[in-house]
Amino acid sequence: SHPNFPGVPAQVKVTEWGVAPAEARCTVFYFGGMPTSAEEPALHSFMTGYADIYREKQIHLVAIDKPGMGGTAFNYNFAMRRDWPRVVSLVADHLGVESYGIMGMSNGGPHVMACLTAEDASTCSRVRAAAMVVGASDVRASGYFSASHPSGIFEGCFNSLPVYLTGPLIAAGVGVSSWLFFALGFWESSVPEALRAAAAKEAARTTLRDAMAGWGTGAALDCQQGLSPLYARPSRDKDGGELSAKTAFSAIDVPVALWYGRQDGTVPLKTVDPEPKPVCAIPKSSP
Repeated sequence: SHPNFPGVPAQVKVTEWGVAPAEARCTVFYFGGMPTSAEEPALHSFMTGYADIYREKQIHLVAIDKPGMGGTAFNYNFAMRRDWPRVVSLVADHLGVESYGIMGMSNGGPHVMACLTAEDASTCSRVRAAAMVVGASDVRASGYFSASHPSGIFEGCFNSLPVYLTGPLIAAGVGVSSWLFFALGFWESSVPEALRAAAAKEAARTTLRDAMAGWGTGAALDCQQGLSPLYARPSRDKDGGELSAKTAFSAIDVPVALWYGRQDGTVPLKTVDPEPKPVCAIPKSSP
């Protein structure tokens, strides 16, 4: 681990897509959901019909494997809101990137919020813009873990269990699903035509395999940190400790784009809509 940050993994895998930083309109750090890995952006190009969608848009995209997933080492001391902004900042330093945008998909949403509300002001100031795509902001404050969202209740309870228990269960579930999709041919009948090519199928297989590295303990840690109410922000500010979601989110001072579906039952629009849940309002957000 990093000598000054014991929660930072000893090894971090990064993939780069699109153009080099010097040629790019911007650098964007991409945080995938679960299950995913740093190889997932290959699927983005297949979906859009380009050989490399990020090169086409002159974007330097950086994807990072989360702790215990793919090529990033597992670290049981990892705390997402404390350590993920440090990981991103250290990777940016390594790549020679001073400022960047961030985008999170699904369970990458909490990682976006971690970077936007980092305790280190110098880390926050490097983020120029952000986007969350069907991502949970804070499971407790947003209402994601509530009686009105049954799947959120189940996920919150399951992901509050020890990762060495939930990890193998997640890996087994994903393994069975992968076998049905790839070995029995359900992939071709279940995905859009753009993903039926052999190369797209192999990219998806690689992404899932990397996500389940280490018997799923990294995937379990990712779900625990992002979806368990035990790891959510406190309901009130703690003296000398962590801030509530209301206080932390109100200090965000960069544009944040929110992409959600009105019929999405997994991450409902109400969990980010500032009207029913003003506690999670982000000042410069735009749905």
